[in-house]
Amino acid sequence: MDIKELDRLAKGNGIMPDGLAMHEQCYYIAARGLYRQYDADYITLEQAKVEKAEVVKQYQEGKKQWEFFWGLYEVQDKLQALKADGFNTALEIETLELIEKLLDI
Repeated sequence: MDIKELDRLAKGNGIMPDGLAMHEQCYYIAARGLYRQYDADYITLEQAKVEKAEVVKQYQEGKKQWEFFWGLYEVQDKLQALKADGFNTALEIETLELIEKLLDI
């Protein structure tokens, strides 16, 4: 689920969807809280904008970490395949490319 859909649900005070990644859950809960606080006049529009910008920033960072985490599982699978296949050249190169991508080398 993308951030726009999460935001739409949070603004409408909808039920948090099942199966969200942690960064998506955190974004949803924070956005929903900001909308409720603004609607109740607990915070100003400017304060809500500043805080929402930080929430979006943390969502994006969490998404990067989540993608990195899942990428490590792919590396693990490749390394297990290398071990099982006795290290063939094509698979070695593919694995090294994946590691470089994950590490942003």
